[in-house]
Amino acid sequence: MPLRILLVEDHEGNAVTMTAMLNALGYPRVSRVRDAEGAINALKEGAYDLLFCDYLLGTVSGLTLVKMIRRHEGLANPMVPIILVTAHAEGALVSEAMGAGCNDVLVKPVLPEALLRCLDQVLNRPRAFVKSKQYTGPDRRRRKTLDNPGRRDEDQTGQRKLGRNPWITPPKT
Repeated sequence: MPLRILLVEDHEGNAVTMTAMLNALGYPRVSRVRDAEGAINALKEGAYDLLFCDYLLGTVSGLTLVKMIRRHEGLANPMVPIILVTAHAEGALVSEAMGAGCNDVLVKPVLPEALLRCLDQVLNRPRAFVKSKQYTGPDRRRRKTLDNPGRRDEDQTGQRKLGRNPWITPPKT
């Protein structure tokens, strides 16, 4: 069964472009709503496998919507992976998005390669879901060790181990 994707976007051109890219990548089941109220209603009516949310939605920001989804009790899937889409790529916004419960952030203009990389990260390497008084969302820690699952690899070794990233090509000399 193909994934059910909910796109929360109030700008028609951005919605058409994102839907076309998702369809071209093999995700034909994309539903669209224009605002936070529409998103909450759609999530009450049925379970979605993935949600893309614009940062600027008018009266309610995308971050406020993410917090509402994460803390809402009456939704079909409050743990739905959420990707915030924004033209504002400042580090503070990305940190705030992750603190709100986003799984990832995509920067506009969204390129197909970046979208594919983001989908791979969120769908093929999902993180555990955490629910506490202060935070509800995906575990923000990415690497864990077997002997102490509560600590990240780089905290214990002092080094960060990174493999070759196929999306980064070295500059031509």
